[in-house]
Amino acid sequence: MLEMQQNHDDLQAAFAGDILFIRVIGRGSFKVAAPMKQFIATACDKHPVKTVVLDLAECIGMDSTFMGVLAGLSGRLKRTEHALELINLSDKNANLLATLGVDQVLAFYSHAHGHDVPEPQASSLPTDQASKKEMAETALQAHQNLVQISAENQPRFKRVIELLKEDVDRLN
Repeated sequence: MLEMQQNHDDLQAAFAGDILFIRVIGRGSFKVAAPMKQFIATACDKHPVKTVVLDLAECIGMDSTFMGVLAGLSGRLKRTEHALELINLSDKNANLLATLGVDQVLAFYSHAHGHDVPEPQASSLPTDQASKKEMAETALQAHQNLVQISAENQPRFKRVIELLKEDVDRLN
């Protein structure tokens, strides 16, 4: 995959047979969540993808929007007979997933889980092209996903969801 740039978050994608690999570099955040979600949906429609593998070896943290998108993706991919796996997950990121209950709805591993992560021919995904409306809708849906998977998330994100609904309404 391409060399890491230190000062920004990046997503890099590569196909290997029926596996789509996405490397998350920097933070898994609201900034990269919408483009990642859109890319995965398009890739699964246009390519013979059976498994989406997110390589988190270079992911230094995740915010709630990103984790909510992962929860939603996991469910959506399962319904369409695809799989989502997170590999090379640090203890810190595993704890973040557990805090919000996301660890209960997707498969994740602290190692490569038998995958040969492709190095060459990866390309960076455009992470700065989502509109404010797309970002707000993605964040709203992500936080609603988090509330659906764990009742403990309701008080955590009640106000966030209210504010995001207001943003989406204002942007419509």
